[in-house]
Amino acid sequence: MPLHRRMTLANAPVVTLALILLNCFVFFFLQSGDDRVLRHALDYYQQSQLGLIEFPAYGDWLRDHADSHDDMQRLTLMQTERPERKVALIESDPEFLAALHADLVINPMNADYAVWHARRTEFEHIRDSTFTARHALRFSHIEPGRMLWAMFMHGGLEHLIGNMIFLLILGLLVEGALGPWWYLGLYLAGGFGASFTTVAWHWGDHGLALGASGAIAALMGAYCVIWGLRRIRVFYWFFVVFDYVSVPALVLLPFWFGWQVLNLWFNGGAHVGFDAHAGGIVFGAGSAWLLRRYGAVRDAFVEEDAREEKREGHAMAYTQALEHIGKLEISSARNLLERIDADEPGQLHVLIALYRCARYGGAPAQLDSAASRVLAFPATIESTIQEIRATCSDYLKACAGMPRLAPSVLLNLVNPLLRIKADADARELLHAIGKTHPNLPGLAAAWFAFALRAPEASLQRRERLEYLAQHFADSEFAPKARFLLQQG
Repeated sequence: MPLHRRMTLANAPVVTLALILLNCFVFFFLQSGDDRVLRHALDYYQQSQLGLIEFPAYGDWLRDHADSHDDMQRLTLMQTERPERKVALIESDPEFLAALHADLVINPMNADYAVWHARRTEFEHIRDSTFTARHALRFSHIEPGRMLWAMFMHGGLEHLIGNMIFLLILGLLVEGALGPWWYLGLYLAGGFGASFTTVAWHWGDHGLALGASGAIAALMGAYCVIWGLRRIRVFYWFFVVFDYVSVPALVLLPFWFGWQVLNLWFNGGAHVGFDAHAGGIVFGAGSAWLLRRYGAVRDAFVEEDAREEKREGHAMAYTQALEHIGKLEISSARNLLERIDADEPGQLHVLIALYRCARYGGAPAQLDSAASRVLAFPATIESTIQEIRATCSDYLKACAGMPRLAPSVLLNLVNPLLRIKADADARELLHAIGKTHPNLPGLAAAWFAFALRAPEASLQRRERLEYLAQHFADSEFAPKARFLLQQG
């Protein structure tokens, strides 16, 4: 069972959820009256005393045809069970019913034949008036309408719940990989493919089949092919042993298919559609191969698992690096951080950690390089600017207010600092730039903008304008500063 993708609002499988609702609607509403009809059929069976003829006939037939442990068990039950249970045993034996309908059990020479035949016909008319009987897939019949209906019908609540759990898990993955319309097409086509397999396997037999498991099996086959050799996390169990393991998705295909074939041959009397499951898996795998070949698979969605696994690995490595920094094991920390940065560059928390490595155990050139990457990080939200601000303040202390970085990097940081109202830090940064690059283009403009942030007629504004007029006397902003000073 694949368990490697969490469902969120962003990746919610809309078609899958709609299919689940449709299956539930059919079961809880359209099939809900079947029990009442079947009770009526059972009441008629008992009132018409069909059992007086058919119970002994079925016992004799079992004795004549007993060739398995199941037949012997049925024979024992026919001697001990209540009448309603005996009816259920007869109705669940397709071989006996076929012989009964062919007049091989109760033939026209029997004195009770006419009465029996009329009552059996009426019983079957009542029984077959259920929604399930009128719409389920019939063996030996190619009926597209029934094939479609059968995909959304179930034989009981446990049957429904089990199928819907698998549909949700596989639908989340396959719908995300194919998109809603290709996914819906594969689901429906897979259901038809499974139904044709059932009809072919049971050709010549009498009986009904229903359930979404054939279409879901197609999703299983498609899933294996779409994810291919990509490693995925699966949950497995073997008797009392269960665990998670990471394997290539394609490995699941022979396991799933082989399990169905094994049960088909050795557990055929379990009344489970192993034939439909096997056919659905093959059909889904083939369809997915074609869809992948013609570019219908969303590789970005499929590869998200590998990216998530990589992010988890990076998170663990980052935590280890911080522990190394705390112990002043700078070389070990730097190795981990540089690997993360090479694999997934442009993460601010990694750049800041690399700066800390350079701060505690690096040469000036390493410190400048690390600081430059942090201070040049594109910051738009306040929390990010605050982190960069702290690094900038520490760097200015480390270089005694004489930064060795490209002046454009420092100047571009002024506006973000002003945006979060860090005026003191902006002032310190402007002074530091002025010490190393007094003639830097744009510095006078930055000072003028900084001065205008202060309230009019305030001491702060006056001090900033005086600094501008004195240190940038030849700039175009010096006359503006002197004019504002004269205006008070």
